[in-house]
Amino acid sequence: MAPHPFDAPNLQAPNGPSRASAEDQPDAVPWLVLVYKVPPEPSRHRVALWRRLKEAGAVYLQNSVCILPDQPGSAQAFQALGQEIEAAGGEYTLLQAQAANPAEQAKIIARFHADRSQEYGEVVEQCEAFLEDLKQETARRNFSYAELEANEAGLERLLHWFRKVRSRDFFASSEAAAVEARLEQCRQALDEFAARVFAEQDRDSR
Repeated sequence: MAPHPFDAPNLQAPNGPSRASAEDQPDAVPWLVLVYKVPPEPSRHRVALWRRLKEAGAVYLQNSVCILPDQPGSAQAFQALGQEIEAAGGEYTLLQAQAANPAEQAKIIARFHADRSQEYGEVVEQCEAFLEDLKQETARRNFSYAELEANEAGLERLLHWFRKVRSRDFFASSEAAAVEARLEQCRQALDEFAARVFAEQDRDSR
């Protein structure tokens, strides 16, 4: 199928209101909708596609129907995925769309917030595990350079994970600031642990 996005038709339900225009919704979010079909086997193609869509921050409206806000990079992301779909023997259509009314738009945005909330929550869980590990190593007085290096790598993984989640937080979740504050606590705890490591190593070298 042609990978070029095009305007979705302005549909109207029988005896129902017509879709609101952009003028009627000054804050309306333009959307890109990816509708696709891939062969059920081999399943690895479906799994890989699901992972790539999650990385892009797309939300599933239903099976094989995903949506992203139409902003720089969204069309390229969906078109790249479309090429992978076709390479796997599937097909896809890419549509430009607009929610029928503010209430429908709010429901879609809420889906994005829910996905990001779950991801931010996972980052916080790992922050708690990171802080607990530092606490345990401090109690054991395991002030070695190897332990410090391992924890520095662990914090960098957390920061990288947070940056990835924030890059797909298209609607600026209020939870991001709290996660960032928790990461700062992890930084401070690591700095304190590093000071203990250097002090211990200096003492042992005397």
